[in-house]
Amino acid sequence: MATTKVRGELVDLNESTSESGLKIPSGTLVNRPTEAAGQIRNNTAETSQSSASTMEYYNGSSWKVINNEALTLDLSNASLIDTQVITVTEGNMRGLSFVPDGSSMYITSMNASSQDFLHKYTFSTAFDISTVSSGPVGSFQITSPAINNYLSGCIVNAAESKIAYDPYTNTDWYQQNFGTPGDITTLQSASSFACSRTGGDRTARSMIFADNENKMYWMNSSMRQFDLTTAGDPSSGPACPTAIANTSDSDFSADLDGGNTRSMFFNDNGTQFTIAGDAARLAQYTLSTAYDITTRGTATKYNFDTMLGAGASKEIYAIRPNASYTKLILASTYQPENTLYELAL
Repeated sequence: MATTKVRGELVDLNESTSESGLKIPSGTLVNRPTEAAGQIRNNTAETSQSSASTMEYYNGSSWKVINNEALTLDLSNASLIDTQVITVTEGNMRGLSFVPDGSSMYITSMNASSQDFLHKYTFSTAFDISTVSSGPVGSFQITSPAINNYLSGCIVNAAESKIAYDPYTNTDWYQQNFGTPGDITTLQSASSFACSRTGGDRTARSMIFADNENKMYWMNSSMRQFDLTTAGDPSSGPACPTAIANTSDSDFSADLDGGNTRSMFFNDNGTQFTIAGDAARLAQYTLSTAYDITTRGTATKYNFDTMLGAGASKEIYAIRPNASYTKLILASTYQPENTLYELAL
């Protein structure tokens, strides 16, 4: 039978203070772990006997203390790293959905002949927009259902096994399964879900998952929350939940300096809510009840118009940070069109 030996000076089971138990030496400046993304170490300048020592992880640029606190999206020191205009082969980008690991994104478009398309783009380095594919790596023309007008938002789950979208004019919304996960050319026939609405509420500008894909949210002219019984499966929730109270464009207008709400994002535990609108305006809220937008506090407002540069409208249809919240990708679909922005946080 194999055994594991522990040196006696590293463990004291009789000690009644916080010094009891197994102690992990931090090492010296000579033998500490090499700095590499994902590396874990005991913190710098602490001795192996100190209860004050903590564990840290290397996020690729600096060491961070490991704790159980949820990350929040800190926009206060955001700076622009890069801007990229993507090539859209059929019209212009109207809505988009990022895969959570930052390796790919899906967009909707409509060409001059009023034909609607879904496209997939990939990034050779996750969350590095300079590595986006030169054009779509795959496209799918939607011929059934017959869409009377354009698509806006779409949503793809992390497994890249399902895509859903909500066209304008059609009051139904639709879901298609991938025959091969991630291969947009293998999309299967669409399932439809009735959701009778009027006016601008008839199309979702953006659609996102939250709470480990157990919830889906839409940004129409008001917001909707779908509680899913199967994570990552939009069809497993209600077909048409009631719009969330006090989430219309007018309810957020002052926080976004006018204009409409275009996209949204929740942090990992649902206590921080971020929205984006026109003219590169963003606003953030603390939620007293996780994932409940009606419990939001006062907005913290951000104006990124000057930082993002040229373009009058800058309608921001996507907010997607990386896992450590050190990078943020924003996307503009109008003035400028088809444009991705990469920010350092």
